[in-house]
Amino acid sequence: MIVCVCKGVACSKIRALLRDGVDSVEAVRASCGAGTDCGSCRSTIEDMIEEHHETSAPLSTLRLGRASASL
Repeated sequence: MIVCVCKGVACSKIRALLRDGVDSVEAVRASCGAGTDCGSCRSTIEDMIEEHHETSAPLSTLRLGRASASL
């Protein structure tokens, strides 16, 4: 799926950037140009960043969550 029509940036490209540590709309913009023209994709990029943070919690955070749940 194309996220940024203006620059032709696919969601797979943005997900790869997120996996590589890019963690803000500004950093995505600097890395691939998505969100630099009309801006209509910025909310989608923000959603992707939020989703990435929710699904890629560090292992230590997950362990803490399990430990506190068993207490």
